[in-house]
Amino acid sequence: MHGIYIHIPFCAQKCSYCDFLSFPGAHTAAKARYQRALEAELRLRVRGRWQKPETIFIGGGTPTTLSAGELASLMAAIDDCVDLSAVEEFTVEANPGTVDAEKLAILRAGGVNRISFGVQSFDDDLLRMLGRLHTAREAEEAVAFARAAGFENINLDLMYGLPGQTAAQWRATVDRALALHPEHLSLYQLIPEPGTAIVRRMAEGQLPAVDEDGAADWFDAQRGWLAAAGYEQYEISNYAQPGRASLHNQLYWHLDDYLGLGLGATGWTRPTRATNTDDFAAYCAALENGARPDQTTETLDRAAQMSESVFMALRMNAGLDRARFRTLYGQDVAEIFPAAIDEGIARGWLNLDDDRLALTDAGRRLGNWVFELFL
Repeated sequence: MHGIYIHIPFCAQKCSYCDFLSFPGAHTAAKARYQRALEAELRLRVRGRWQKPETIFIGGGTPTTLSAGELASLMAAIDDCVDLSAVEEFTVEANPGTVDAEKLAILRAGGVNRISFGVQSFDDDLLRMLGRLHTAREAEEAVAFARAAGFENINLDLMYGLPGQTAAQWRATVDRALALHPEHLSLYQLIPEPGTAIVRRMAEGQLPAVDEDGAADWFDAQRGWLAAAGYEQYEISNYAQPGRASLHNQLYWHLDDYLGLGLGATGWTRPTRATNTDDFAAYCAALENGARPDQTTETLDRAAQMSESVFMALRMNAGLDRARFRTLYGQDVAEIFPAAIDEGIARGWLNLDDDRLALTDAGRRLGNWVFELFL
């Protein structure tokens, strides 16, 4: 399977936890210049098998900060360059505060069949602390708008382990999310990234420190809540109704190939990872002159590919397929990483059978520690 990722770097306001490549409150002229450059990159780089991808994902930033007209132009450019007949999943990220019936209708008409709403919380006080512009009610309205536009595959992103968040608040957020019957839920623990506003406010005592032990307990509890509601955990942070696991995200976890388009976007074609420049002016200027944007490339040797294959696959509940690993690398994973696997099994973090290497329930709580065994 292979896919295309397209980056829209604009957002209405920078959230307090965000360290993504994004620009809040961009002027119309900057957005117009970027869109022309992005459409030029589509025409320049979508060649060969990339013309018939199986997944497309438009992320950001917040793609739905584009106006209805800008979204329509982007959809038209994708349709001109890409044969959508093989696309099984076409996702666009959206902020509930930046969508309306017109934008959602444009996306659906353009072939988008999955919408991913960055809700984060259904508690208005926590939303304000995070710097989100929408309210809990507006998030519910956005889902209703998406259903009315014909979307039958909706994801909600939620965050836990927030400063000052209580267990009751987290349960209430999950319950309100479940009441909307989304096909997919992504439940992420807050990672306080250096340089973000939320870290600065915690350091200055304006916000309480994150209760990491409590968040670990919630991770265990939420798995039970979602299982009871009919959602399968298929990756550490991701849950889906049967048959609704994200195909595009699985490209990343399987180390399948994907093309990255847009400012700072990364693509992977085994064995090389290529990342576009994150310099806005340089990106636009290159494409205005008919050239590809500057890229940094990293070619992974066999050892690095094997290591990354293991720890990315272990994110998924299904774990690493030993037969696929042997096909790719000519050896079994147990031959390559015997010490790491033995230690993981001894600690109760890993299971190994004839077909798969996978995390145990205890291993999922400590995923990053387990992954380090394979580095």
